[in-house]
Amino acid sequence: MPEILACNSSSKAQEELWARTRQAADMAGQAAADARAADAEREEAEIEYRTVRAEHPERPAPRPRQWLIAAGALGLDGVACYFAAEALGGGELQTLAWAALFVALLGVGELMLDHFCDGHQAAWRAIMLALGGFIALLGVLRFSFLATVGAEGLIAALAGASLFTVATAGFVITGYRALRTAESGPAWKARRRVGSCGRNAAAAHRRLGRQIAVRDRLARAYLSRIRPRLAQTSAVGQLSAAEQAVWAHLVGENLS
Repeated sequence: MPEILACNSSSKAQEELWARTRQAADMAGQAAADARAADAEREEAEIEYRTVRAEHPERPAPRPRQWLIAAGALGLDGVACYFAAEALGGGELQTLAWAALFVALLGVGELMLDHFCDGHQAAWRAIMLALGGFIALLGVLRFSFLATVGAEGLIAALAGASLFTVATAGFVITGYRALRTAESGPAWKARRRVGSCGRNAAAAHRRLGRQIAVRDRLARAYLSRIRPRLAQTSAVGQLSAAEQAVWAHLVGENLS
């Protein structure tokens, strides 16, 4: 400290350089503390995610992707539902409204099947039977429409209605299977928290790297100015130890 005080008192610029270096060291210390806190929060989020994920190991797929697949499969059912709605008569708007209602009922059925699959087998079977009956009813409506407007006969109408019914059932099963493999709501939230904490930790480490770079640049500049004085006042073989002591003071012992 006597050498540092003497160096600072000899020049206002060197005193200001010392002050800026110490300020940069304090900011680097705070950035290091923030990075450690961000790392701890990320580790806590990862542990929470693994714990929640372990409750439903059969649901490994990302929730948004699986819901998008289920929505796409349900959207493909819209064509078949439109043909079923045509059998009810009415204008174009009424037909679209009926088709939208049919699609919504199929979607609700998929969601209820997914909800009651774990631990509610009786309710699940009842919903499955109701959904199967509803799909069959849509097939009857499609057959009625195709038999009315088609000129190929009842066999062709039956074949077309059967094809649409099988496609409807297939898309419903596809959507249901997509929902079954989708991660649970808590797991999705926990995974999002892991991603958020990871980004925060990465940003904290980038800030720490920038603060350390500024601190070390200022510390090297100050050390180059005080080195001639240390060379004059240090005993033979102690110059390196003196420089290390000044460096530790400049950067802060907790970061050395």
